[in-house]
Amino acid sequence: MKQEKGFWPAIKDFFFRAGDFKGVSSRAQYWWVFLAQILVGVVAGVLIGVIGPAILNGEKSFGASLLQTLVMLPAIALGYLGYPQLSLTIRRFRDAKVSPWLYLVLVIVALAGPLLAASGMGLLPLFILPIVAALVTLIILVLPSREQEVKPFPVQPHSPSTVGVGFGAAVKNLFLRGGDFTGTSSRSQYWWSILFSVLIMVPTGLFVILSLVATFVGVAAAGKIDPQNAAHIFNSLGFGAVILVVLFLAIFYAWSMLSLPMLTVTWRRFRDAGISPWWFVAFYVVSNFVSALQASNKNLVLTLIPLILVIVQIVILALPPKNLGEQ
Repeated sequence: MKQEKGFWPAIKDFFFRAGDFKGVSSRAQYWWVFLAQILVGVVAGVLIGVIGPAILNGEKSFGASLLQTLVMLPAIALGYLGYPQLSLTIRRFRDAKVSPWLYLVLVIVALAGPLLAASGMGLLPLFILPIVAALVTLIILVLPSREQEVKPFPVQPHSPSTVGVGFGAAVKNLFLRGGDFTGTSSRSQYWWSILFSVLIMVPTGLFVILSLVATFVGVAAAGKIDPQNAAHIFNSLGFGAVILVVLFLAIFYAWSMLSLPMLTVTWRRFRDAGISPWWFVAFYVVSNFVSALQASNKNLVLTLIPLILVIVQIVILALPPKNLGEQ
């Protein structure tokens, strides 16, 4: 099996093989995706630069709210890149005949810098270790391919759903087909995936909320809430503050790992229920449009529309498969 070359094949490969942690990806595939991410970042920067001042004025109008939604889209899109980026980097390491486990070691080395600095070893580890880890990673990512054959990815387009799968099989399917917008996913596959997401997000979300509440309570107890007091509370935590920040980053990164897989399983569940997945997009667009409209025209009807759309989506996601003979 040969790799397709070029910009668009690399982008397609990036998303469709999001769940492939065992294959290889060429140097060209990796850097085409990197170029695409740079272009998206430039567009996002231009949008923020042009639209940002209008939002900062604090105007509560339909136009200002709509602009705010547009500015948030690039940030939302970034949340969907974490999972495929991780698998792409691992495949690029393997393509260069470097053990993917070295990538984990480099991440640990980079994180050790702030931890060592906070433990009293000075600012040198804070800068040196992340820089060393980044340079080693960069060198590996620019190494040429070692003429390895690309093994076919286990999940093929248009994979059918399986009725009655258990929790473990559904979670495996969720990540294995993390970039697959084709095929279908059964009710059991979808709702087990929802349960898995809840088990991950609820405890970690509560931890983040309670940690922030405790921090604000500490700031308030120190007197009045101002940047100096907040900095004082943070500094007083010392090593614990750095660990807390690292934990927050790890939690947000774990959430981003769920974004694309949950999007694709929802997309496939719509199709499995006999409903065009583009209705999912339509619901999202309408909800954001109504939310923007509420900024200048608050009323009960506008408040109920997003709720009604959520209920409609839940009903669709609970529908039985359209054709059990195909499952």
